[in-house]
Amino acid sequence: MTSVAIASPWPGGPGSEIDISGASSDLSGATWNANSQSLWVVRQNRTVWEFAYDAESMGFELLRTLGLPAEIGSDIEACTQVDHAAANELYTLDENDGRISRVNDLDGTPSVLRSWELTTPNNGHELPGESGGAGAEALEFVPDADLLAAGFRFPDGSAFAGSTNGMGGLMFVGHQIEGRLHVFDLNPDVSDNFINHGSFLTAASEIAGLHFDRSSGLMYLWHNPANVNSLEVSTLASEEQIGTIDTIELYDSDMPSGNLEGIALVGNDACGAFGADELDRVLFLTQDGGDPPLASFNAYPCDNLEGACCVSSGCDVVTESSCTNFGGIWLGNGTTCESCPAPCAGDLDGSGEVTVEDLLTMLSDWGVCP
Repeated sequence: MTSVAIASPWPGGPGSEIDISGASSDLSGATWNANSQSLWVVRQNRTVWEFAYDAESMGFELLRTLGLPAEIGSDIEACTQVDHAAANELYTLDENDGRISRVNDLDGTPSVLRSWELTTPNNGHELPGESGGAGAEALEFVPDADLLAAGFRFPDGSAFAGSTNGMGGLMFVGHQIEGRLHVFDLNPDVSDNFINHGSFLTAASEIAGLHFDRSSGLMYLWHNPANVNSLEVSTLASEEQIGTIDTIELYDSDMPSGNLEGIALVGNDACGAFGADELDRVLFLTQDGGDPPLASFNAYPCDNLEGACCVSSGCDVVTESSCTNFGGIWLGNGTTCESCPAPCAGDLDGSGEVTVEDLLTMLSDWGVCP
């Protein structure tokens, strides 16, 4: 079982095609670099594209196309960047071999600096290999500071005090088998030197894409079992159940259609940028076959906006996701607690009514106060 928030319809609005020549099929992964404000997109055949927003055309335009070295594998499903300031590096994930590769010199002749075969048994765990077309499909890096702020614990429930192999964070791999989120601590300077910390259950039976928003500390997990798309949002905590990622939002209706495999999202610091409205931001999806292969959605809501959260015991000004976690009613961005209805003194269980359940609660606490 997983802790799943109330399911919601897709909030991102309709998509707009981004022209990407030569990528009519097998477009598999994407990552957004907040420093360079550019989008990287990868195809299974080791081709990568970099896009940036052009204010004159009011759309995302191609900056460059690269062919990556054959050593990274033949079925590249995802990519990520660890140090956003070092935009000359890209980490890729090969599904066939469960291999992460560190590719550098993207401005010149790309070469493989290090690689890690993750299917090798390690620390009592083993990443499942590709089977029947299902394998490692998604890749994302999360810095230590964000994991510590989230109260992250390893899948076995043990405390996280920081990564130990020198990368300054952990690498997460989303798998199509059981929808598990696998956790690795890589040594960035030594090939095949890593710690496999096991895996988490998620809200679906397959993971196709991952994106971590460093501006909010939230992980976005794109699910696509049998082309049924949904989007799970998590703080990467596992408070409800050890070994299962807590879910604060699940979008599973009115979703974009198609074999959508990669996701990237601009941060909350770019609300209203790149063609989005003031309270929205841009989300990208890649499609393996079908049309369009690459699309932007300009209406995905920013989640750092605060407003009044009304609960039975009172009110506080918080974000919508925090209010949902409290079980409160969020009144919208910029609202104040003066807009909340007056609390009902006899409503002890927060149901909005004074019922026999409230009386029983009062009687159970009857007695001398300490």
